[in-house]
Amino acid sequence: MTRQGRRKLGVLLSLSVCLAAGQIVLAADKPANENSLVIGGAAAVIGGYTKDTTGTDNTKVQSQPQTQPASTQGRADKPVQSKKLAIVGVAKQQVAAESSLEPETEAPVAVPVSEGAPVSEEGTEANPAEAAEPETAAVPEDAVEPENTDDQQRQAAVDRYEKLGLADAGYSYLNVREKAGTDGKIIGKMLNNYACEILDTVEKDDGYWYKIKSGSIEGYVYADYILTGDDARQQGKEAAEKRALILTDTLNVRSEPSTESSIWTQVDNHEQYDVVQELDGWYEIELDSSTGYIVADPSLVNVRYTLNTAIHFTPEEEEEKKELSLRSKIVNYAMQFLGNRYVWGGESLTKGVDCSGFTMKVYEHFGIYMSHYTGSQAQEGRKISFSNLKKGDLVFYAKNGTINHVAIYIGDGQVIHARSKRRGITITEWDYRTPVKAVTFLDD
Repeated sequence: MTRQGRRKLGVLLSLSVCLAAGQIVLAADKPANENSLVIGGAAAVIGGYTKDTTGTDNTKVQSQPQTQPASTQGRADKPVQSKKLAIVGVAKQQVAAESSLEPETEAPVAVPVSEGAPVSEEGTEANPAEAAEPETAAVPEDAVEPENTDDQQRQAAVDRYEKLGLADAGYSYLNVREKAGTDGKIIGKMLNNYACEILDTVEKDDGYWYKIKSGSIEGYVYADYILTGDDARQQGKEAAEKRALILTDTLNVRSEPSTESSIWTQVDNHEQYDVVQELDGWYEIELDSSTGYIVADPSLVNVRYTLNTAIHFTPEEEEEKKELSLRSKIVNYAMQFLGNRYVWGGESLTKGVDCSGFTMKVYEHFGIYMSHYTGSQAQEGRKISFSNLKKGDLVFYAKNGTINHVAIYIGDGQVIHARSKRRGITITEWDYRTPVKAVTFLDD
């Protein structure tokens, strides 16, 4: 062999040795798992890139080996995602095979991605136009749902009024009249902190009167007994009560918060009911001196803070040369104590009574005596049908078949009664809960 030939052969042998050494080094650097392939005689590391199941979409999987699979805490309702691989120059069948494999002892090496670049769930860089905002980006204020706190709900009750007025009647009540002036016919009554919308101001000889709308009543009240402005709004927030407004004709009230529990009465959409507490799927409401449970279905009941509004009532005035009937006298006398306190077992119309104490003391004023117990009063009177109810008759209500409350019928579908500690002596519709019996102690 010539000298030139020997020189060429030496160069070729040197190149072969270098290539072989390089292959060994590269092969030694590859991770020992199924996610790495040797392609074309050199080591090609196929990097796995996956979304951390407990982090954000922009969290990179660390390249260090892992001995346990990634945590799936908080996502037990979703299947564990198989590792997604970014593969270049690999046959499609290899990709399909990889999607069903999980590394036994270590995680795949991550494909290098520029720091801060958004990453899709597939492990490749996402289109910046489609990427989510970084976690540190400020969220617009209007995009944040404000927490509906107790204070905010109370404020909402006040904000329903453009020009709020509150009855400032102390322990008495304020008459709502058909026209401005004390000669106007009484069409309603407002207890302390009852709310109204002030519509206009009228000046009369005896002072100023406000034209108001309170609930469904529109009339006039003496301005000196109405609180307005910031004082009314602040006091209104404190006076607002959480009430259940029934949206259907009748709604079952159960003894316990369960559809398996007994139905002990029904309530209707004529009245609002004080909410004692909210439970899982149920509201506990106050019914006189007892509580019951109604289903928390927004199509059947709406619970919110609200302010009390005027009560419909027109007393029977004494006509010329004609005395009032005993029935009207009983009703008018009972109305004098509207707004007074409820006290269980009490027998004072001014300091506090319970429901049967109220009926007993009102009738006693007219020489009619009865026991201080609802069950006894229901037996002592003469039973009458609901269709024959007249002013002064008694209406009874029951819980689980046992009579537990009594009221005095005042006409026009209403009763007056010592209702509860929250409400005191008040007026409601006679069927605000299911009545079970009516009796009379009067002969006419």
